[in-house]
Amino acid sequence: MGDFVFWDDFKMPMAVTHQAVSDVLKSKSMGREIPVEKRTEIRPELQAFYDIEAHSMLELEPPIHTRLRGLVLRAFTRRSIQALAPEISQISDQLISAFPDEPFDLMQHFAKKLPVVVIARLLGVPQSMGDQLVDWSNRMVAMYQARRTPEIEVDAAEAAREFADFIRTHIDQKRANPTDDLISQLIAAEEDGQRLSTDEMVTTCILLLNAGHEATVHTIGNSVRQLLKHGARHDVLEPELIENTVEECLRFDPP
Repeated sequence: MGDFVFWDDFKMPMAVTHQAVSDVLKSKSMGREIPVEKRTEIRPELQAFYDIEAHSMLELEPPIHTRLRGLVLRAFTRRSIQALAPEISQISDQLISAFPDEPFDLMQHFAKKLPVVVIARLLGVPQSMGDQLVDWSNRMVAMYQARRTPEIEVDAAEAAREFADFIRTHIDQKRANPTDDLISQLIAAEEDGQRLSTDEMVTTCILLLNAGHEATVHTIGNSVRQLLKHGARHDVLEPELIENTVEECLRFDPP
């Protein structure tokens, strides 16, 4: 096997060595933004989805990416993230206390619930919207999967439209009555006289849920599966070792 193989399931080449992946990621010819002359026309019924994508940090190159990332990081400080730790621990304890006495699905009872509750509180949106937020997220991220069909594309665009309208309404409310949440902090974020536009804030909030929820759900699932599969010793779950255990789970079986 060389540096690349052709992945038949996805009909595309795949880099399989550290050097090849490093070279691809560093290559200036492998950026995210497609030149205007090479872009395909967007079908009208999918426009809502691509309106969100147009402002996503995942799809942008410098200098726009640099500006957007800098503004978001002003709201997303290490201190603000660390301040969430006690609340996340409390939410986890509550979910664990509610586990059924008989065998159950950890993904349904814990992995899928924890991140959406945390993200809803982070954004300052009602926790009761959790199921709806996950529904919008699942429908949108289906656009990135190999099973994508025209029907899935239209459904993802409709979810994007509904999600964007919901977030835009909350941004308007937070502008009038700011509180101690991420949306209010994004509104206040400013660097060199520049602020995030409403469209950029909408996309950033949607990206936070879509990327943060999916990755956290499957990180928990993959990690627990690997610990059980390899007969994890209790000592790797001791408080002084748990950070290294989590780090190794992320390395060994990422979401």
